[in-house]
Amino acid sequence: MPRDDPFVLPVPYQPAPARLSPHADAAHAHSTTWARTTGLLDFVDGRGVRVWDEDRFVSMAIPLLAAYGHPDAAPAELRLASDWYVWACWFGDHFTQVFRRPGAYRQAKAYLHRLRRFTPPGSPRTPRPANPAERGLADLWPRTFAGASPGWRRRFAAGTQGLMQGCLRELENARNGRVLKPIEHIRLRRVCGGAPWVADLVERVAGAEVPEKVAGTRPVRVLRDTFSDGVHLLNDLYSYRREAVEEGAHDNGVVVLRRFLGCGAQEAADRVNDLRTSRLRQFESAVLTELPPLVEECGLDPEERGRIARYVQGLRDWQAGACAWHRRSGRYLGLGPASRASWRIEMPAGHASAAPAPSDQGVQREPL
Repeated sequence: MPRDDPFVLPVPYQPAPARLSPHADAAHAHSTTWARTTGLLDFVDGRGVRVWDEDRFVSMAIPLLAAYGHPDAAPAELRLASDWYVWACWFGDHFTQVFRRPGAYRQAKAYLHRLRRFTPPGSPRTPRPANPAERGLADLWPRTFAGASPGWRRRFAAGTQGLMQGCLRELENARNGRVLKPIEHIRLRRVCGGAPWVADLVERVAGAEVPEKVAGTRPVRVLRDTFSDGVHLLNDLYSYRREAVEEGAHDNGVVVLRRFLGCGAQEAADRVNDLRTSRLRQFESAVLTELPPLVEECGLDPEERGRIARYVQGLRDWQAGACAWHRRSGRYLGLGPASRASWRIEMPAGHASAAPAPSDQGVQREPL
């Protein structure tokens, strides 16, 4: 099945426009300095190839993801989220570049085993860092630990380790040439994908820790699962060229559906987009029909109800923000240096999408 079968990006459904934080520029400046200080922009692999250089970092505009995803965050929380997203993106790129080669699987497992020690749920202290990934976590974990409840710290530490484990599973699938079935693919990413980890971070940044008495209930699981599916499926559409064509990955949703259905890339992409739309609609249905009875049955007080409301809005903001960021970032579509400019994919008239940033240059990049 040819991997370079091009397709036109389907119009992604987005029920509300994205909003941009007024602290976006400050977050960008902070995270740029942070990436330099931790050595993320200096690391080279065993072949002498950089994971990121300065131009690459600027083109991806990762702090813009935080600014779109958390438009109401306080400045310190926005900086924390921005640094986490920079670290997570660098970690994923570094892991793929360094360990997706023959004979590197054991080294990858050892690398992750040590890295897990840098998010201890019961302490803000970490081991002495020995590389950029560890230096990043050694800075991030104490900042994240402060002011968070023990229950949330346990969940976020587990989510961060799940994020790392997901990279190892991707490595295993690539090594074995295994393409999961669609249901397996979605279920796995709900456990060790990036979006469940983001959902936990939303709680922290929005001051919206989900009360323990409802955290494990079905309505809250539906919110997390539909949010996770929506984020991952959107990313599958934008990252298909990079992941499937350039990297030969097997865990992209478009690749999974192409193999399962025996169809072309365009049909698979359209099906992925339809599935994402259905998941976003189920999210809103759960908010309207399942959350109100849960709040009453569990007897949540006004403060707890406020946290639930902020959590729901935080997930909505991040979903919309991710849609806006994917159209403006050069991480997947190779749009070139970002500097202070932004990009978008031209959408048909009447499409409910995020409003362009003031500096949006409107570069058309539909065909993938």
